[in-house]
Amino acid sequence: MKKLLLFAITSMAAQISFGQYNSQWRHDLLNYNVGIGTKNTVNANNLPLPNFNLHLHGTADLIELDKFGASVNLGKSTRLGFTNTTTGMTANDGVVFRLSDNNFILQNREAGNIFIGVPNVDMLFSNSSSRLWIGTLSNLISTEQARMNIIAPSSDNGLFIQSSGTKYALSLKTSVNTTEALLVRDASNVGNFSVKGNGEVNTKDLFVNGKLRVTDGTTNVFSVDNTGLIRSREILVDDLPIPDYVFKPDYKLMTLKEVEQYISKFHHLPNVKSELEFQEAGGVQLGEMNLKLLEKVEELTLYMIDLQKQIEELKNK
Repeated sequence: MKKLLLFAITSMAAQISFGQYNSQWRHDLLNYNVGIGTKNTVNANNLPLPNFNLHLHGTADLIELDKFGASVNLGKSTRLGFTNTTTGMTANDGVVFRLSDNNFILQNREAGNIFIGVPNVDMLFSNSSSRLWIGTLSNLISTEQARMNIIAPSSDNGLFIQSSGTKYALSLKTSVNTTEALLVRDASNVGNFSVKGNGEVNTKDLFVNGKLRVTDGTTNVFSVDNTGLIRSREILVDDLPIPDYVFKPDYKLMTLKEVEQYISKFHHLPNVKSELEFQEAGGVQLGEMNLKLLEKVEELTLYMIDLQKQIEELKNK
């Protein structure tokens, strides 16, 4: 009876050993320890072990080839792999959970996806679309329902965030764009805010559907509504030449007779655009127009000074 029991235990151990190592996944009894269920408090070297129900311990370096065929040492590694009849069981098949030195890697080596989810919230790393999707499971592949969708263009990062150095805290960049580079929709799927990218020919537009406001938290410092009305406390226009040249001795001030003749012929003030020129320019440049008005005020001041002198001369006669 004892011999029969010993034979049964030996056969069972052989079956368990065969069940553990019947694939081509790398295994080495000297470097990989496997334990399931209740563990001993110390290992073979009398060292304490973590209190895990399933414990894999690796002491060997993991050497793999990079895309150029060069050997790369990934460090002391422990690997847990999953394969099936669809994936195959070679060294590059299946899904791997790996701890290499202090780095934890979850890798799907196949052409499939990776799902991570809890009830009502799911994340998908999509191999087919090169996107990261976050949303509800039923609409996970929908561009309308996805809570976050990141796709990397062929030459640039779609989304780039860096909090230190000289880089942007948040940078959105598209390599090719034919519509909006950044689009914010409301609950009715209406685009309320959008920024066009440089893929648009001669276009770098900012679009706001509604009022655009800049506020200090209490009152609006600057606002533009959808009727074209601009409200602001002050507007500063810089880098424009102030027309004090009018007061310089070499400035050629037209006589009032010459101004009258010019107006009769061209129907606008000298050195000021005509109505047609403003229409062709698409409007009035406020900074330019204010300086032209200042120029005319300074010229009028000179005319008034000259008239005052003529009046005083007449009084003295």
